[in-house]
Amino acid sequence: MKIIQLVYSLCSGGAEKFVVDLSNEMARRGHDVTLCMLLDDAPEGRAFNKQFLSPAVHFRSLHFERGFSLGKVRAVEKFILGERPDVVHCHLNVIPYVFRLAMTRRKIKFFHTLHNVAEKACGTSAQKRINRFFYARRWIRPITISRLCQESFVRFYHLPPAPHIDNGRSVVAPSTVLSAVKQEVNGYKAAASTPVFVHVARCDAQKNQRLLISTFNRLDKEGTDFCLLVLGAGYGSDEGKQLQQAACNKIHFLGEKGNVGDYLLCADAFCLTSRFEGLPISLLEALSCGLTPVCTAVGGIPDVVTDGETGYLSAVSEEGYHQALLRFLHRRIEPEKLKAHFRANYSIAVCAEKYLTLFQK
Repeated sequence: MKIIQLVYSLCSGGAEKFVVDLSNEMARRGHDVTLCMLLDDAPEGRAFNKQFLSPAVHFRSLHFERGFSLGKVRAVEKFILGERPDVVHCHLNVIPYVFRLAMTRRKIKFFHTLHNVAEKACGTSAQKRINRFFYARRWIRPITISRLCQESFVRFYHLPPAPHIDNGRSVVAPSTVLSAVKQEVNGYKAAASTPVFVHVARCDAQKNQRLLISTFNRLDKEGTDFCLLVLGAGYGSDEGKQLQQAACNKIHFLGEKGNVGDYLLCADAFCLTSRFEGLPISLLEALSCGLTPVCTAVGGIPDVVTDGETGYLSAVSEEGYHQALLRFLHRRIEPEKLKAHFRANYSIAVCAEKYLTLFQK
């Protein structure tokens, strides 16, 4: 098939990373794949994940600045019609750019993956009504990324369940600087036996880093040996600076990294304290490295993590998260068990097969 993957940017977010992985896997299987990014790819950070794109995938930036306009709609339409694809696969909230084509060019199949619960994956109330109009007529076919996201779709749009395909991820591979990262991480540890926790997420209210920092500060006051590595963008903001000032000296803020996998490969556990989620790509990366997840039980996380078997879950509270961390410190889950769980259910190969089957129906 000739497939266009349409995404707003390729910043360092999980959904953007997923689009690159999915495009790479579909191209590897012999499909003609173009990844089209709407924003201009020149400004720093907008195309962070472009570095991971396979040479087999065609890349196109439409060089938009932020903001919606009919002129930009026409530019997207011109690009799609020039490519003559079988499938246009939209990600995040780019579907307003294809509404007119979805009505008039019925030979092209339009799909939209909602990368969060439905109410968070939609813009205004007016767009909700327009989205529902297109979903109901199957002019744009929605896809959800977890059971909870599927349930939220039914509840939010009052429509039958959209197909559900769990997110997937490529197996994390070490970079050429892994040995240097190991030395760096060892420098943060008080002893060879110090457990290393890693948190990978932008600084954002959704990710709830205040809960993360307060709980690890509590462990520090209790005399627990650990080190926590915090990776991601946005910690130079006022909120990020406050978090850094509040954190104990066992918590290390490392910023945005192009080699996140190296830090995962040097860690023992993966931490998320989110208030809500779809199905985090960072969680799947951690599983592929054999890290034990210690996460709040929100969104699609409980679909991936069975409490006490493939990780530890908690309520969104300091007491609940504290208990989950103590359970991990008391009993770590065998890394090979977690890697096998990932390969069987959440590899990008498994995920891409499900998408291609849906496209071909």
